[in-house]
Amino acid sequence: MEDSGYIDLFFGDESHFGLTPNVLYAWQLKGNQILLPAAKGKSRNVVGLMTRKNNLFFDMHEGTYYADTCIGFMDRFVAQTVKKTVVILENSPIHRSRKFKAKIEKWKEQDVLIFFLPPYSPELNLIEI
Repeated sequence: MEDSGYIDLFFGDESHFGLTPNVLYAWQLKGNQILLPAAKGKSRNVVGLMTRKNNLFFDMHEGTYYADTCIGFMDRFVAQTVKKTVVILENSPIHRSRKFKAKIEKWKEQDVLIFFLPPYSPELNLIEI
């Protein structure tokens, strides 16, 4: 259906990156101690939806990524869609939250359908690759 142009198909995922180093050790020569600063700090969250042709809709967020943040991202994505769109997501707690599930029907009314991958199947999510 995507190849025929009837739908747009997106695969979604989130990830986060620490903005301060947190490596507690490193390779070193014997007798030559290398110390790396380590501290808890802010993180940068990246969320994206990608097609099989590598078209990407993404956002970055500093701090903790909650269901409300994910819903806001999806609302912005849905607002820019122009035809029936299928989004494939993993089973993360954010996607399975009550708030997120409550929005799925609303997005469906706007021709954006959400489907979940089977548990423990990241190889089926093209954005993971």
